[in-house]
Amino acid sequence: MILPIPAIDILEGKVVRLEKGDYQRVTVFSDTPSEVARKWEAEGAPMLHVVDLDGARQGWPVNFESIRQILKAVRIPVQIGGGVRITETLRHYITEGAQRVVLGSIAIKDPQEFEKMVAFAASQIAVSLDVENGNLKIQGWTENTSIRATCFAQNLKQIGIQHFIFTDVAQDGTLTGIRPRVIQEFLQESGVSIILAGGVSSVDDIRKVKTIEGVEGVILGKALYTSALRLKDVIKTLREE
Repeated sequence: MILPIPAIDILEGKVVRLEKGDYQRVTVFSDTPSEVARKWEAEGAPMLHVVDLDGARQGWPVNFESIRQILKAVRIPVQIGGGVRITETLRHYITEGAQRVVLGSIAIKDPQEFEKMVAFAASQIAVSLDVENGNLKIQGWTENTSIRATCFAQNLKQIGIQHFIFTDVAQDGTLTGIRPRVIQEFLQESGVSIILAGGVSSVDDIRKVKTIEGVEGVILGKALYTSALRLKDVIKTLREE
């Protein structure tokens, strides 16, 4: 079954959602990330996706303590991203209990440090592919690149990266639905499997995701927090034959 994965995005210690990655377009949903984590676990989430938004922008783990509290609060696997730029940070998160650590900008900005991370824990690394018009965006979506996401993913697969998170930046936080064609084209050209993020806003979107071969999980954000989508409905839909 495709894994339904609630997102917990943390900004200044609070659970928030951004629209299209814009730090000026913020909605706050909770002051206590660990309580939100417990809520999703209680509702049947098999995994959580936690992002340190301050870390993504500043380049170091700003909300480390909030994330540590989440890891203590739940028993389900947690993957963590945002501001992981050195191997020591990767090691800290894994030591604290993270199942996976999500890397993005570092793979482009500092290939040598990224190689150290891969050597340390390749199987526990997920690389975030934040894609707009086929190219990668980095630094918390604040910087454009001319790097084709499909070629980048192929290269990473060859060096042992097994997990990829594909975000359709244009759809993220908009509640306008997914774009199956964009996702399918990426999967076919890259040859990797993905966890999908960005734009999932209805049970109909979940049904569409089920038809796309190569999607292993789907990250659920704004739709859950605004009650446009209920986790139990997502789980039920994913379990249907």
